[in-house]
Amino acid sequence: MHSHASATKALVVAVGVTAAFFVIELVGGILTNSLALQTDAIHMLTDVVALAYALVAAWFAQRPVSLRRTYGYYRVEILSAFLNGILLWAVVIFVFYEAIQRIQHPSDVQSLNMLVIAVLGLVANGLVAVTLSRSRNTSLNLKGAFLHVVADVLGSVGAISAGLIMFFTGWYQADPIASILIGVLVFYSSGKLVRDSVNVLLEGVPSHIDVSAVERRILGMKGVKDIHDLHVWSIADTRMCCMSSHVVVQDNTDGRELVTKLIHILKEEFGIDHTTIQLEDENYPKAASEH
Repeated sequence: MHSHASATKALVVAVGVTAAFFVIELVGGILTNSLALQTDAIHMLTDVVALAYALVAAWFAQRPVSLRRTYGYYRVEILSAFLNGILLWAVVIFVFYEAIQRIQHPSDVQSLNMLVIAVLGLVANGLVAVTLSRSRNTSLNLKGAFLHVVADVLGSVGAISAGLIMFFTGWYQADPIASILIGVLVFYSSGKLVRDSVNVLLEGVPSHIDVSAVERRILGMKGVKDIHDLHVWSIADTRMCCMSSHVVVQDNTDGRELVTKLIHILKEEFGIDHTTIQLEDENYPKAASEH
């Protein structure tokens, strides 16, 4: 896995290339009267905003823990991923609306010029996608940025396909239809990003952890009689996975040894690196909200 420093550098490159080509594609879309190019250019503008936001979030996430932010700033990246997913959905809705209008009222498109610009867009988007692909699993924030660029690659492919159809057949409705197909793919790809980021924000169980398996593993430890009030969550998708629980132990159990073993097992077998365990006997008082 690449470091967050290299991921941040990749984002800087992505912002620069995407911003430059947004201008080229927007002007080209207007001059050629291509909806596919114009909507792809608008999508690239949202990408510039999204990538810039992801860059700021990545920088914030590297700030140290403080007395006011005892978990650090990792969750800023999750907020960025969530907002990027919502932004993608907004773009899709806009594309659908414009495409339906164009299908109802088709207009001529300078297909050859559109093709040239779309091919250049594919090259630019491809370079950005390759740059971000190495870091896309660093965090949901980077994954969101990568999905934006992948959507741009699909947009360029769709624009090229529409341009070829229009150039050889003169069927100008291929332009808005391509936009709709691109929108469907973008909507589908961003769905998991939104779901994953919402799960982290709601402090749900990370997808790679089976709480029942964690419970069984703890109950299988020597000296453990019961476990309750077990919670597993994460501050970010790839960092600071947390667990808290109340463990009921048998009399004369070596608590220090048991907790030491549990911390090691939970880290090595489940990837839980921030553990809080309260050892109790059977008559220990319970809070009203414990389960």
